[in-house]
Amino acid sequence: MEIKKNVNYRDEFNIGERWQVFEGDTCVSAMSVNTKASRYMGNYITTGLVGGIGTPVEHRRRGYVRKMFDEMMAEIPERRWAVSMLHPFSFPYYRKFGYERISDHLILEFPMQTLDFVPRCSDFVPVNTEERQIDCCRIYEKFAEDKNIMFRRTDKESFPIDPGSGKKYYIYYDGGEPTAFAQTQIENYYSINRMVSVNLNLYEFGFISVKGMYALLGFLRMYEGQLESVKIHNAAMAPQIDMALRYYNHTKYTVYPDIAARVADFPLMMDARRWPDDSGSFTIRCIDPLLPSLDGVWQVEYSGGKCGTRKLDGDKEADITLPVTALTQLVYGYYEFTPENIIYLPGAELHNPKSDLFRAFHKMDNGLFEHF
Repeated sequence: MEIKKNVNYRDEFNIGERWQVFEGDTCVSAMSVNTKASRYMGNYITTGLVGGIGTPVEHRRRGYVRKMFDEMMAEIPERRWAVSMLHPFSFPYYRKFGYERISDHLILEFPMQTLDFVPRCSDFVPVNTEERQIDCCRIYEKFAEDKNIMFRRTDKESFPIDPGSGKKYYIYYDGGEPTAFAQTQIENYYSINRMVSVNLNLYEFGFISVKGMYALLGFLRMYEGQLESVKIHNAAMAPQIDMALRYYNHTKYTVYPDIAARVADFPLMMDARRWPDDSGSFTIRCIDPLLPSLDGVWQVEYSGGKCGTRKLDGDKEADITLPVTALTQLVYGYYEFTPENIIYLPGAELHNPKSDLFRAFHKMDNGLFEHF
């Protein structure tokens, strides 16, 4: 058995590889291993993305995927990944490799007329110039600052003039400043002698002010008379949208478990966090049989918005013991953790209910428009 690794692309921020497992001349399994910059608490961290995993049915149950994951784990220190992520076809399957859910895909659907509380906004213009493409990047980067996972977008290719499939980008300027953008798609069909409405699809969006968000909702109203319903394809990273809606009983909420992750480098994750100005310290014992560099007891001391992280020698006591799956949910704030509820995480053992870690970690908004 041999694993061949081909680099598909490499640029300033991204590296893409395709791994293939061969038995002789036959490719029996494959996956993509990509490196991107993703958001974490206002900073960018180096992120390993795993996708495109596939094994023909006649070659399954022979350990090929596990072999690729074992090799990938061994390379994590040299790759300097802070975290690794994937879209699981099965959460239990990838939990074996230390991956756990950190974000959900939230779809909002509601009748167009339920936006009657916001004025129509006709000031959005098509993104059809390079200047407007770059302005969309400026909005997106600001919008993504306080949201985890979202990938870096810095060039015009991030907002193509023709995304295909009938999708289009529009942008809104407030006093000449780029303030909101939307990617919409009209979904309808021809029946007998007229077009029948299905949805106004909102696939991507961003805003940097309250006015920008309400302008976005007002822009959706510009499709009144043409389309009868709105479908926002992922609002998980923008709870402000849900806060603004007024007709809750007319809104359909659909949640799909979305992205799973595993911490790869605990000190890198801690360095990227925003820390309280006051002082505190805590210790975490991480259980990770697949990544020896992560397994063990970690001490974190923070003060003045900064922290120091070090691995303790020997079998030291810790405030809490967490498998890597639970540790990942803690650092990404998937839940609002308290001493009373964290013990319900599988494998969690709380030894110090008064630990400062409960002041340092909180629930956060995690999400991503792209699928990798």
